[in-house]
Amino acid sequence: MRPAKWLPVVALCLATPAIAQAPRFVAHEIATGLRGGYQVVAADVNGDGKPDLIALASNLPELVWYENPTWTRHVIASGFTGLINIAVLDLDGDHIPEIAVASGFSTRPDQSTGIIAILTHGADVTQPWTSREIDRVSATHRLRWYTDASGQHWLLNSPLAGATAQPPNYEGATPIYAYRAPEWKRETVTTEERGVVHAIEPMHAPFCDACFLAAGFAGVHRYEYVNGAWSRSAVVAGDPAPVPKGGSSDIAVGHPSTSDRNVFLATIEPWHGNQLVLYSTLTVLTEPPIRSGYTREVLDTAIVDGHALVTADLDGNRIDEIIVGQRGGTRSVWIYTRSNLDGKWHRSTLDDGGMAAASCTTADFNGDGRIDIACIGTATANLKWYENQGTPRRVSGVRR
Repeated sequence: MRPAKWLPVVALCLATPAIAQAPRFVAHEIATGLRGGYQVVAADVNGDGKPDLIALASNLPELVWYENPTWTRHVIASGFTGLINIAVLDLDGDHIPEIAVASGFSTRPDQSTGIIAILTHGADVTQPWTSREIDRVSATHRLRWYTDASGQHWLLNSPLAGATAQPPNYEGATPIYAYRAPEWKRETVTTEERGVVHAIEPMHAPFCDACFLAAGFAGVHRYEYVNGAWSRSAVVAGDPAPVPKGGSSDIAVGHPSTSDRNVFLATIEPWHGNQLVLYSTLTVLTEPPIRSGYTREVLDTAIVDGHALVTADLDGNRIDEIIVGQRGGTRSVWIYTRSNLDGKWHRSTLDDGGMAAASCTTADFNGDGRIDIACIGTATANLKWYENQGTPRRVSGVRR
């Protein structure tokens, strides 16, 4: 067992500290050598009530998890090539998740085997898990669990593009599929997406009762399973530039105010893009998404190869911050905080040059009641968690 490294405090100093102040964080390095680090998921893998971290690196043959709080490394399964995505959910009620895993990925659909498997633990979760292959779909890229309004669990499978599509425009229809236990039979959600689909994200109240969003060249669409059928509706078009520089890439929904009924949609645009974009009119639970009239606000254009995007209430004020990771450029992670005084968003730095984040997740990793952050890096090939030490105290009316 190798203890986690303790790194210096990362002080988040904003351009206007009297207006907005994000919490201070301490960075802890959990692992290095994660070649092609691509996805990190927080989940209680051993049922002890603490969130562990599952790390997926595309250029390694093993899917691994790190046990909280010592961050001891365990192998879930091995023998993979082209690992690309996992989805985690406790299907049998034993408080230990099952894991859907996608491998055999290539950005050329005609060269991608697209293997989907379900991993199931044995009596000892630290020992290798059992793998059951359920399907093969070219360019399988994103897996997510979706629970519909009736409580039915679906495994969603979103390929990057259609089976015969070719870069850079990936022209043609792109399907999204779904599977239900125990048969795991492939069912078609849609064939109406066009070109690259980069993200699918399940959503719940207040955005919807039970739906998921898909983001790609065609913009963002909303899907719901109601009365035995899937419905599709447009949400936003994304960047208006022509393909392959248009549409959206990654999506997250957050709360812009203390009202539980208010939400915003944050996106990275275009595909692997340079913009953080805010859509701010998704406000009413009882109405479906409006097809027009959204306010599109570009918060930042300095991102290089944006890939990680997550929202979380980091300072406990019931207003979500936006966390963005860039795989290129300065290989940094940034936090965007909305001021409760002027309503503007202010960027601060969580990690400056030490994390080419492809994926970030949030959870309270040390049980202190504060939301922490964990990220995995591609070019930096590392995994870190960032300990939330809270917001600096206000002194003489000024935050220091």
